[in-house]
Amino acid sequence: MKNIFNWKLALVLVILLAAFLRLWQLGSVPISMTDDEIRQVFTAYSIAHTGRDIFGNFLPVVFSIDGFTNWGSSLFYLRAPFALILPLSPFAARLPDALSSVACVILLYFIVKKLLNEKIALILAFVFSVSVWNIQLSRFVNEANITLFLYLLGMLIYLYSKNKIRLVALSMVVFFVAFYGYSAYRVFFPFLMLTLIWYKFKELGKKNVLIILTTLLIVFGSYGLLGITQNAASYGGQSPFFFLDKQKTSVSVELERRASEEPKIIKTIYLNKFTYWGRTFATNYLTAFSPQYLFLNQEADRIYSIWGRGELYLFELPLLIIGVFYLFFKKRKEFYLLLLLLLMSPLPSAVGINNPTWTARSAFMMFWLYAFIATGIYYLLTFFKKKNYQYLIFAVIFITYLYSVSGYVFQYYYDWSRLNSKYFASTTKELVQVVDSYAQQGKTVIVSGARPVTVLHYAFYNKIDSKIVQNKMNNFPVVFGKITFIPECEIKISDNPDLLLPSNVVYISSALCKYKSKPVSSISTYEKEEVAWNIYLKK
Repeated sequence: MKNIFNWKLALVLVILLAAFLRLWQLGSVPISMTDDEIRQVFTAYSIAHTGRDIFGNFLPVVFSIDGFTNWGSSLFYLRAPFALILPLSPFAARLPDALSSVACVILLYFIVKKLLNEKIALILAFVFSVSVWNIQLSRFVNEANITLFLYLLGMLIYLYSKNKIRLVALSMVVFFVAFYGYSAYRVFFPFLMLTLIWYKFKELGKKNVLIILTTLLIVFGSYGLLGITQNAASYGGQSPFFFLDKQKTSVSVELERRASEEPKIIKTIYLNKFTYWGRTFATNYLTAFSPQYLFLNQEADRIYSIWGRGELYLFELPLLIIGVFYLFFKKRKEFYLLLLLLLMSPLPSAVGINNPTWTARSAFMMFWLYAFIATGIYYLLTFFKKKNYQYLIFAVIFITYLYSVSGYVFQYYYDWSRLNSKYFASTTKELVQVVDSYAQQGKTVIVSGARPVTVLHYAFYNKIDSKIVQNKMNNFPVVFGKITFIPECEIKISDNPDLLLPSNVVYISSALCKYKSKPVSSISTYEKEEVAWNIYLKK
């Protein structure tokens, strides 16, 4: 009984650690909300309070925001209860993502406890709770966090189902909801289902196999229907997400052929869209496994990455290798299961039409990488029979994690949140503050070069009723009292705004609008690196 209590206490402490790392100053670090965060959060807020999206569509099954129709529809409805209860604020907006990440720690524990053993499961819960990859991803609103939780929940129910039809069916319902989460993960969905069938094939029975195959049919049938009727399979309203950009392919192949002096027939054979797609797929796929990405520098997108660090801690590399070999020799079937799960995970990055975001699109792989790492730690802790050696190894590993995690946390809060603020639309947040300040002074404010998401930022930070936003979003210019948002440069480029403006009007233009007049002030990124908005007043 004592041992059981100790294991439970250890798990509770790990969960509290995970919660602290994900919830501490969640509303202020990152210091502002990205455009995508605003789009998702205000849409969920609108659904929760009116049953309609920001454009007034009643309970839509496909969400198109700023022309993008690849948003995970189930995520908006899963966020809606939080949006209904909690006020509009960065903390409340990010809370579902942070809680999903904490829940993943718990789900992983029980999944690996079922597959391997309780000790490896607890070690995994700890190393995952302090993961750079997961902490970085979990502290802002994105489609990956809740979707990853759903996939793990579906796997947990499936593995513990004992082949009961009701539980297998319940797991398939969860997987169905997960499929309509982050659209990128739909790529590996059929491979995941087939892998789960393989793992429990001898135990499932015909009825359960039929339930899984029926789920696959329903999932892709409904997706195909929505793709035809509501353009649900498009990315940016143009190309299907799961195929490499055809226009970019044509241009790239043509440039390669022009640069080559080989005979035409050779160029046709070796320089074509299929060879181009193959190289691109291989590059994107293998990058997810590269030591450079995993252990040194992450990816170039500063929303997801923190400089000088990999997705995993460098010292975890030997632990990963040890864990792979240990499971290969000791738990062969589970090794193949984890390996298959790992190998399918980067597929979303491999086939995306834009520059892939490995941190988010390939995030499913972090669970299985950490399962191998936890196994490696377990092997080292059990290699020596003497307790003194075990305590020594435990102390070394614990101190190494403490040092590494502390370094990451300090860098994240003190440096990254400040220097990377521009990637979180900090200038738009400052724009809202400036606009409100002038409006409170009784001045009329015109914001030119505004996009729909600019209006959503204003509505979010000012907690404007979603019904009011719905009435305005379909038509520009958008007016809130004395504040007007217009999409184009209101004053001609050749004119001087400070000469044309009435005395009570403040004209704030996007930096893309170039005028002869010198603005009275500007809104810039950190250390004036880049001007985003210029402010003009009558002299």
